[in-house]
Amino acid sequence: MERIKNKIRKIKKDNMKNKMINKFIYSILLMAFLSMAINSNYAVQMGELQYNPSTIHPGDDVDLWLKVVNDNSDNNIKDIKVSISPHYPFEIKQVNPTKGTANIPHLNIGESDTTYFKLHANEEATSRDYRIDITVEYTEVSTDNGETTETERKFTKIYYIPVYGKANFEITVGNGNNKDNSALIPSRTSTIPLNIINKGTGTAKQCTISVGGNELISPIGTTKFYIGALKPNAQNTIYLNLHTNERTPESSYLIPATIKWIDEDGTEKTEIINIGVVVQGDILLGISNIITTPKEIKPSDDKVRIDATITNNGQGRAKDILLKLKLNDSVFEDSWSSANFKSLGSLSGGESKTVSFYIDVDKYAPAKKYTIPLTMEYLDIYNQKHNTTQNIEIFVQPKPIIAIIPEKQTLTPGKNKIKITVKNIGNTRGESIKVSAIKNAVQPFEFDEKTDYIGTLKPGETGTAIIEVKVDKDAEPKDYRLTVELRSTGDRESGDDSIYISQEAIELTVDNKDSGITTMVMAIVVIVVIVGVYYRYSNRKKKEETN
Repeated sequence: MERIKNKIRKIKKDNMKNKMINKFIYSILLMAFLSMAINSNYAVQMGELQYNPSTIHPGDDVDLWLKVVNDNSDNNIKDIKVSISPHYPFEIKQVNPTKGTANIPHLNIGESDTTYFKLHANEEATSRDYRIDITVEYTEVSTDNGETTETERKFTKIYYIPVYGKANFEITVGNGNNKDNSALIPSRTSTIPLNIINKGTGTAKQCTISVGGNELISPIGTTKFYIGALKPNAQNTIYLNLHTNERTPESSYLIPATIKWIDEDGTEKTEIINIGVVVQGDILLGISNIITTPKEIKPSDDKVRIDATITNNGQGRAKDILLKLKLNDSVFEDSWSSANFKSLGSLSGGESKTVSFYIDVDKYAPAKKYTIPLTMEYLDIYNQKHNTTQNIEIFVQPKPIIAIIPEKQTLTPGKNKIKITVKNIGNTRGESIKVSAIKNAVQPFEFDEKTDYIGTLKPGETGTAIIEVKVDKDAEPKDYRLTVELRSTGDRESGDDSIYISQEAIELTVDNKDSGITTMVMAIVVIVVIVGVYYRYSNRKKKEETN
């Protein structure tokens, strides 16, 4: 059932199509008949347009000739004016006294004359037939029984002239976006897209393209490609394999491409187009060597120098190279402002340069391997910006760190003992630990024994040192900060013979109250003695006077 329905639909569709074709043919025949009928009523007949060049292309100047015949068997005609009205893409050129108009004074019965016009075809015209309107105005002179009658007549005839557009090719390289990288690399075979674009006004038929090479760049595999027909503004992309010699310098090069095609007017054409390609060596910046000073980095080290050797392992040239060491602020810091921002200049392929960075290591940095990123920004020879990041490996060695546990102590004039408790807050054993007080001349302290030895402390262990100090009797009662030197050696069993020295301050308070009381007592005794002496002297004098 469904097949029958489909068949019925097809028959109806074919009938509608046939009706449309019949109507179209009928319209053409009707127009032709009307044209014949109209022309038969006029004395003037216009022949076919003759033009040169016989094949018109966009941009051509076209010479036109039109034969005008007095086809009337009874009457002469006069004041014949032939006007041309072209449509796009034609424009009239001045060749007659009146632009676009030719005049014929008189034509007897059966006589003819030829009018001449000149047109210009627009350069952007595409291939097709274009309309031209030609209007004829004239006066028909008739004589009847010796009486002359003049009749004004006018009619327009439509002509079509074919214009054949020309193909015009352009070849571009790449896919046309910002991420495109169609540059050739020395010693490699690269596949690049070639875009064949018809920028002309005519269709190119049976188009082929053959690609050649030069002494440095050679096509690999297929070198001839069949494209077929390519309409105006149409594009066809082929993919070409090109091998670049390893000794090819970075630059721009031309490789020849031969395009063959047939234009719309049937003319076979050949054109050689040089394709511009770019050879750009790859840039491979890397860190080839790292040297640190000191060789062994430990917590609290300042101004550690990192000498990094940067090598360009590619063939291309990198310029305006900027290096930035990205530090972990909780472990490493710049030794000074911009200490780790460097400008390296340029590096050609295979070239190396060394730069120095300076860092400070945190006092409490755990002993382990650290990764410090080094960012590198640079320009290629075409001023395109690139960036890459390489890592520098730094190992922080273990180190004993001896720190004082804060404890405020009070001293009095005379001999005192200062108790100093220390703790190993580092990550390895500290040996030969000793604590020494540093005398300050402006402080009221004298040391009978200013150094005490603690010995060995493992990480997290504490020890106590005793320092004997004598406080001046006239010491001003107040708080003092006594500087203490902490000295230790590393774990010798682990091969660490380094000596570590640091200084810290401890808080001491001098209390001189007992000295004040003693002074007061002595003053009272002196006063009592003086009063007693005076009293005894007075009594003795009175007795002597009495006797």
